[in-house]
Amino acid sequence: MSDYAAFLRGINVSGRRIPMADLAECVAGAGVRDVRTVLATGNILFAADAPREEVASRLASAIGGRFGFEARLFLKTLPEVAEIVAACPFARTDTHDGAALHTYVTFASSAQTVADVLAELGPAERAAGHGDVLFWQTPKGSSLENPVAKALGRARFKESSTTRNINTLDKVLAR
Repeated sequence: MSDYAAFLRGINVSGRRIPMADLAECVAGAGVRDVRTVLATGNILFAADAPREEVASRLASAIGGRFGFEARLFLKTLPEVAEIVAACPFARTDTHDGAALHTYVTFASSAQTVADVLAELGPAERAAGHGDVLFWQTPKGSSLENPVAKALGRARFKESSTTRNINTLDKVLAR
């Protein structure tokens, strides 16, 4: 049995509102145990006996069927989430040119997606890849205007990634 965290893309943004209690009920109905949600942004903790690919497929199918959209999720074991947090090259609280910075973690469908995003950025961007994860920082209040966010919003990357503030991952691990 493995303990997992699933990070759903596009939950409770752009008009797609899903109560976390309904999401947890749906996921539990897909044959996993000990389901809990963290915050209202599509972060789900659970335990499962099946292989990762099977679990991801079942969850995507159940969520899509219940809520009427193609569910895109990024599944990590809790030890993988801990390793990702430990690998972050940026401090939790940081400043650059006098501005307070927020640190983000983007889960991508592949390491190649991360490499492709990084290739589109200028050398001044505070971004680093780690396998299929992209770490980046931006001044507080500018996350939507940041070149990293703009790159991730392009059609070629939009459906193959989801982003969380690193503080969200800390809360996932604290549960």
